[in-house]
Amino acid sequence: MDTPAGTPRGLHGGPALMDRLQTHAWQLLALLLAALLVWQSLARLGAERDAAQARTDLATDREAAATAALHASERYRQREGAYRERLDFLARDTDLALARAAADADAARAAAGRLRGDLASYLTAHRAAAQTRAAAGQCAPDTAALDLLAELQRRADERAGALARIADDARHRGSACERAYDAGLALTSALTSTMTPDPRHAQAR
Repeated sequence: MDTPAGTPRGLHGGPALMDRLQTHAWQLLALLLAALLVWQSLARLGAERDAAQARTDLATDREAAATAALHASERYRQREGAYRERLDFLARDTDLALARAAADADAARAAAGRLRGDLASYLTAHRAAAQTRAAAGQCAPDTAALDLLAELQRRADERAGALARIADDARHRGSACERAYDAGLALTSALTSTMTPDPRHAQAR
């Protein structure tokens, strides 16, 4: 179709061109909206995936912490049981040592008693001999020194026995306390090393 005379060439077909531009604009807008929806969907899926991973990691950490706490509790129970058994052993050993010391003290007292008995028999025989000599007109020796010696020996034996019992009791009980302290110190050291985190594990986390 020929262009009418006097009509500008750029204005020819103006309504059709606007229709095409509007059609393309709507198509472009639809594409943009579709791309936005796809982007939002992908972002939501990524966020959900990250949240699921975070929940999984949290559950794993909680399970690991619960397992570690259970193992630590079991180790503590075992070590505490071993510590109590050690204390019971020390108590029994101390009682046996005290019983042996008491038996030794009884034996020592018995020996001292026999020695005093022998000395008393000697003094009795000496007095009898002195009285016999006195009756025969001979000079009777003075036995006061022997009597004093016997009394001093008796007191010394009694005092030595008492001091020996005190020393034995203090020694055995002190040894038991020292060993109980060492056992408690070993338990504390073991529990401290158990509660200290492994540096390699900390670096891995």
